[in-house]
Amino acid sequence: MTEANTSTPSSKRHRWAMSPTVRISMGLVSLLIGLLMILDLILKILPDQRAMTMELREQIAVHLAVQVRRLLNEEQNPIKLQSVLVETVEQSADIQSLAVRRQSGAVYAATALHEKTWETPPLGASTLNAVVVPLNAGDKRWGQMEVGFRSPWPASILGWLKNPTVQLIGTLSTACFIAFYLYLRRVLQHLDPSKAIPERVRVAFDTLTEGLLVLDIDGQILMANSAFRGFHPQAGGILLGRSIDQLEWLVKGLKDDDALPPWERALTTSEPILGVPVDLTEKDGEHRRALLNCAAVRDAAGNARGCLVTLDDITEIDLVNRRLQETMTELEVSRDKIQKQNEELQLLANCDPMTGCFNRRAFFSRAEPMLAHALKTGEPLTCFMTDIDKFKSFNDTYGHSVGDLVIQQVARILKAAMRPQDVLCRYGGEEFCAFMPGLDEAAAAAVADRIRETLEKEAGPAVDAVPNLRITSSFGVAQLGKGNANNALLLIERADQGLYAAKEAGRNQVQCIDWHPGKAPATH
Repeated sequence: MTEANTSTPSSKRHRWAMSPTVRISMGLVSLLIGLLMILDLILKILPDQRAMTMELREQIAVHLAVQVRRLLNEEQNPIKLQSVLVETVEQSADIQSLAVRRQSGAVYAATALHEKTWETPPLGASTLNAVVVPLNAGDKRWGQMEVGFRSPWPASILGWLKNPTVQLIGTLSTACFIAFYLYLRRVLQHLDPSKAIPERVRVAFDTLTEGLLVLDIDGQILMANSAFRGFHPQAGGILLGRSIDQLEWLVKGLKDDDALPPWERALTTSEPILGVPVDLTEKDGEHRRALLNCAAVRDAAGNARGCLVTLDDITEIDLVNRRLQETMTELEVSRDKIQKQNEELQLLANCDPMTGCFNRRAFFSRAEPMLAHALKTGEPLTCFMTDIDKFKSFNDTYGHSVGDLVIQQVARILKAAMRPQDVLCRYGGEEFCAFMPGLDEAAAAAVADRIRETLEKEAGPAVDAVPNLRITSSFGVAQLGKGNANNALLLIERADQGLYAAKEAGRNQVQCIDWHPGKAPATH
């Protein structure tokens, strides 16, 4: 196959480059025209336009001279002769001027432009634009007839194109080019492009598991190995000599959005084009995928002379990856479910299912670090105990379902009043306990009293099952370090003593064993 010159590789030049058939046809036409010119120089096979024109103009001049001689013989009247000359110039497209000159050199009769346009021929011989015909009177020369012609050569490109010789050469060149092109196009289709690749190379390429194409500079296939021919049902036909762009199954399978196919881009860049995905899914739904790689084949000067295209079948890998992805998705879903179940188990293990407050185990596990920090730094830590006043009457009067609602509403208000660092638990039945770091006994008593007021206002109306229900709670508050309350159990015990005192004092109030309201309570 003929190779194109790619000394300046660019996509535009490659796109508009002439095909080998056109270049060969043009070369043959040029050779034919050159041979024709040589034969014309030797054998004069083309008409001599100059000689024909000169002969014709001499005949015209002689004919005019005969008429002028007749007029001169009939009457010697320069004015009448001049009018005949002017009329002759006006009626002729080739004659530019006419004159009758005596032997002495004096002009006997002439048209207006003759003196300005006439160029006397050298040595008196006629030229293509100036023809001289002698006029005789008897045996003596009376003068001469001067005929000035316009130049026969065209003054514009269009005029040259109308020249018969140029038209003959142009027509012959066009006809020969068309004939050569059609003939070569048919002949080159029957040439075996596989001869461009040695047999041993093709055998070696057939051992590769990757599909491989060898392209020339114009994208025509020079070789396709056996692996490529097995990639697609349409790849098993005749590939040699065809353009790769004619492989619709390959072109349509490209997922690359670039305007140029990868093999054309490889010819215009110094780096290979790697990993272009190709979808080879067939009409029957069989899923096939491949990766396409392209690299230019360059000569010693670095000019691209062709392209190697490889197809790597990744159908099995893609299938395994998709299955692995599906498995990973299922594992993530299972992990999320397990994590959610663990959170639910953690919640069940640490929290009371009815109220959402910590149970005793979780409460003490979170309280111990608070106590250790408070004992180490001296920061105040208080505890309050509270239970619902006359709770048994709710169960006895309205049933246990209403009693559960009462507990839930009290727990809701208690949780809403807690700070992030506070710890609240359902200590048992209708009894709740909380640790509040950073608050002394007075401040904790003030917080407990606000909670008590909120419970009295909001807890009863929140129980829709019983209208006008009144719910109150009593609180006992104790501070770490007072009254030998140096651990969690002793601190809770002293808070419980305060709760007992509040019950004894009439319920719905806050009592502290080690503090009395004589001191102003701190704000929460």
